[in-house]
Amino acid sequence: MDVTIVLLTLVSFVTCKDCYWNARCPYQLFSSKTPYESVRGDLRDENMPNCQPISLWSLHRHGNRNPNTQVTEEINELQKKIISEISLAYENNRTQLTNCFQDIEDLLHWSWNTTLETSPSYLTGIGYEEIFDIGKRVRQKFETLLSGTSDKFYFRPTNEQRTITSAIAFVHGLTYGTKANLTGSIDGASEEDNVIRPYESCAKYQEDVKKGQTLVDQLALYDSSPEVLAVRDRVQRHLGIHYQVTVADTYNLYELCRFHRSWSPKLRSPWCSFFSNEDLEVMEYRDDVRHYYRNGHGSEINVNLGAAPLKDLYENFENATLNRGKNIVSYFTHDTMFEMVISALGLYKDTEPLQGASRNANRLWRTSEIAAFSTNLIAVLFKCQEQGDEIYRVQFLLNEKLTTLCPEAGCTWKQFVDKFQIFKNTNFEFCLNKKYLFKPNTNRGVNISIMSFLMLLPILIIV
Repeated sequence: MDVTIVLLTLVSFVTCKDCYWNARCPYQLFSSKTPYESVRGDLRDENMPNCQPISLWSLHRHGNRNPNTQVTEEINELQKKIISEISLAYENNRTQLTNCFQDIEDLLHWSWNTTLETSPSYLTGIGYEEIFDIGKRVRQKFETLLSGTSDKFYFRPTNEQRTITSAIAFVHGLTYGTKANLTGSIDGASEEDNVIRPYESCAKYQEDVKKGQTLVDQLALYDSSPEVLAVRDRVQRHLGIHYQVTVADTYNLYELCRFHRSWSPKLRSPWCSFFSNEDLEVMEYRDDVRHYYRNGHGSEINVNLGAAPLKDLYENFENATLNRGKNIVSYFTHDTMFEMVISALGLYKDTEPLQGASRNANRLWRTSEIAAFSTNLIAVLFKCQEQGDEIYRVQFLLNEKLTTLCPEAGCTWKQFVDKFQIFKNTNFEFCLNKKYLFKPNTNRGVNISIMSFLMLLPILIIV
């Protein structure tokens, strides 16, 4: 009996040691740097009995990318400081280091990828594969849509390497193994695009939202919140070095963690070993707050800008019902645009606005789910046979999973028109006026009426 108790105690002691390298359930959600594989469904599993697809419209965020120039410079400087001190402490019998031996060894064997400095924000090889695979699954599910001349297809990216290459990857996957050649259907990107990047040329958005005080204030409240300061202190203890970690350092360490894990085949990085799962949940919330006010429900300006692609969707499907539509129309843009569209649709809207000062663990607005790498909205127009009649139905998929926009059987054409016809009124006159033209929507919750919103390649870097 005594031996059993001792053995059980020893086993308990061993299993209580928290190491990242062999953790069974490491946290998977990293806001807008979440790998697509962590959140996607599979559109091939969603069926519409007795229906034939006649048109597909889709909006895509680009695939996995490198960090931008500013982030690259900041995380490079930070990793040099941390590795230098940890290496010295490790050589001196690691007396003050609290991380597991294997986690420290993995970090010391890690090396900085210098291509990050020459290819900021570029699509990575992993990002290409993400988008290629989406195109492949679209082909497998909707093979009949690939018939027809090249004028039946239209693909357009914004004027960035990561979106242009994403468009190429999608068309590659869409036509792989077939005789179709649709690269000529990829439209050239332009400096100004009022369908998939209208916010860039909207002065009201740039001044009141992106550079607005509300965003600054909410992030400041987050950075000084007890939860964030507690994460900083835990990271400091976990690092076990003399360098004094700031809140900004903590976030840059998080950037090192989430970017580098997204490039790992096992979706792990030794840089994540300094955070617990609970810490990562707290860090994830920062981007939720930031994107909520910069791109989402935090401003009615965002909602109105998000209507632009939905106008294009409605007009494409309307033309398809008149036998003059295209088989496939796909756009490749950024998380800013995608989140604006989500907001215009009234999806993922919380009862109360997100607050930087206190984290809402049960929030609906989660950028990990709606703005991951390669996130997408796919709408499919079907012609269906029902009780001897021929009718149209529309199915919506978000990251290849059904949404609440339509019933499981899809929206009838009338339901689609009732929800989306209002977007034909979309315009950008409000961008030119100092006074905002439209009253903010006061309806709360997930099931929000659309009507209440508007009265109104170069280089492929594999890391």
